[in-house]
Amino acid sequence: MTQSVRDLEGTFARSWVLLRSNWIIIVPGIVIGVIGAAAQYGIGLLIGTAFVVSGNGSGDALYAEQAVTAVTSVIVAAGFALVQLSYITGMAGACWQQGRTTLGDGWSALAHRLLPMIGTWLLLELLAVCAAVFAPVTFYLSLAIYAIFIIYTFASVIIGEHGPVAAIAESSSLAFTNFGPTLGVIALVLAIALVGALLGSLISRVSPMAGALVAGVLEQVIVAYASLVVVGEYLKLTDRPTAS
Repeated sequence: MTQSVRDLEGTFARSWVLLRSNWIIIVPGIVIGVIGAAAQYGIGLLIGTAFVVSGNGSGDALYAEQAVTAVTSVIVAAGFALVQLSYITGMAGACWQQGRTTLGDGWSALAHRLLPMIGTWLLLELLAVCAAVFAPVTFYLSLAIYAIFIIYTFASVIIGEHGPVAAIAESSSLAFTNFGPTLGVIALVLAIALVGALLGSLISRVSPMAGALVAGVLEQVIVAYASLVVVGEYLKLTDRPTAS
């Protein structure tokens, strides 16, 4: 199925209505974000303590500590991001298909599709590295193509229940046949993210703590809305039923 600009506008509007009536969809991101930050802080302390106890205070030991901490932080952050993405995509799918969602919808998606999500994440990371390698010689076109063609991948894994390769192939096919609307989705998400970052920055000038809190909440609202838009487009493009 191909979509027109009017169809895309309908997706944007419906996603906003669903978000307004299902604010619970932002809760997992907030909770997972707090737990993830605490986990990273705790792991950093443990690694630092381990190097203090076993190291000799040399420059090499300090460098090794920083390297281990950085790598561990990236892995932990990626793990929590994957959990959040699985959870919110499952809840977004329930919003579109049932008109409402609960935390149980996210948990069901996480429990049943986590392994395929991990496989998809790893494969996408490999493709991202390839796109980055070719970026200088393609005037960064390879990165743009990568971002456009993988946009429906996680919806394909969670809602379409496809494996990693099939999900990436389906996402690429949908993006290719609906190139204009897909660009519109990406442009909207980027614009909303920019506005959210700007608001957080402005508020932080008045109160750093308030700015951080507002920025954190806005980030989750943006993630939730973007997920609803992407999932809504995926359901429409694959001719799957949605709630009226």
